[in-house]
Amino acid sequence: MSQNNANDESFANTLNIRILQHNCARSMQIMHACMKFAKNKTDIVILQESWMKDENITISHLSFIYIKSNVQNTRVRVLIFVAKNAKKFTCTSRSDIVNSEDMQAISITNNKIQREILLFNIYNKKSQNADDEQLYTIERELAKVMLNSEQKVIIVEDFNAHHSWWNAKISNSIRTKALIKWVNLHKCNLINTSDINTYYSYSDQSSSVLDLVFTSKNMHNHIKNWHIDENANTEFNYKVILFTIVTKKVKLIENSLNASYNLQKVNWKDFNEHLQKTKDKMIVKMQRITSLKAKVIYLTECIKNTVKLFVFKQQICVKSKLWWNNELIEMQKTLLSKKRIWKRCRNDDAWAEIVQMQNSYHDAIKLIKNQFWTNFLNNVKEKEVFQIYKFTKSCLIEKLSLIQNLQKELKIEFNKKCETFLKAMYSSSLKIQINEELLLNESIQ
Repeated sequence: MSQNNANDESFANTLNIRILQHNCARSMQIMHACMKFAKNKTDIVILQESWMKDENITISHLSFIYIKSNVQNTRVRVLIFVAKNAKKFTCTSRSDIVNSEDMQAISITNNKIQREILLFNIYNKKSQNADDEQLYTIERELAKVMLNSEQKVIIVEDFNAHHSWWNAKISNSIRTKALIKWVNLHKCNLINTSDINTYYSYSDQSSSVLDLVFTSKNMHNHIKNWHIDENANTEFNYKVILFTIVTKKVKLIENSLNASYNLQKVNWKDFNEHLQKTKDKMIVKMQRITSLKAKVIYLTECIKNTVKLFVFKQQICVKSKLWWNNELIEMQKTLLSKKRIWKRCRNDDAWAEIVQMQNSYHDAIKLIKNQFWTNFLNNVKEKEVFQIYKFTKSCLIEKLSLIQNLQKELKIEFNKKCETFLKAMYSSSLKIQINEELLLNESIQ
């Protein structure tokens, strides 16, 4: 089922960003199963029909943060999770391009990508607002998005559209006119392997191709290994789709500003003594340096070297749901086995066993989760009760808003935002006199 070979020699020196796509049918259990499968296997999880409760609150996961559209009084139906341990690239919400309950955009960047990659997550359905014109998402949102020819674009969608382009069985196209028009206008390519079904209904034994991936022409060769994972069992009719974005590998260093240090185990006395011992040597060396910038760089390196000696980083690792246990894993395997048996025999008894097992599995998730948190709260002592905050707090991270300069240019990267902000705060006519030696000596003290 693979379209391209992920082991192409021309991509030997590459950075791979692993993507998972799935429709969750508004089920919390399916979302948990999907995130359980995604752990350790993917960097970005793209979901349609995600489970949401009041005020668009959804599940959290210790291994991922989520990005969602900022809409009010409407249930959000698209959601993107990004792995916390994915340090090779950065994802930023692009609500300036689109901000809808059924469509969202994020930018993917790293130091080697000359132009950001725009990733669109779309669920093609009619608006939930009865007052709105009842158009599908493609006509309502995507048709408004106009991109230049150099923009790198990936579109991941549950289209609910039928066309012979991706399914040869289709003779009459359904809900494809606006989509085909937009795709042709922007010269996009289809990534799916044609005629590979992404949806299978066990009840009426029908199948279709509903989940599609399109890319701009300049991104087509950077998508590898599109396939359906038959081993991913989320107990739903939609298949789990995986593919990889391949970009040039970049030699990166650890960003000290983003490093997570274990400050509770620092020996501050030794830390201070080491700085005092090396202070005179640092001052002598800095006096020989004429450039203020070079002095700052040298001082920064001295402090960073001291931090490495006495301040230990927290060990960041991928964690599962604390309540997920071996019983649920075994029930998952049993359910997958029963589905395979049914595919071979296709009789009513085998289907009844699947339905019964699926209901038991969902009930077990609710029961085990409830029992875990009840025991946790009953046995927790003193300040440890605040540990619950780590498991229930929102995983949504708000980043700096996009900033526009005087020339109406939109700044996305952090350093560009900082430059624009400082220029707006301090005019060029403001002059500040700095005593370099006094500044550096006070910094060491």
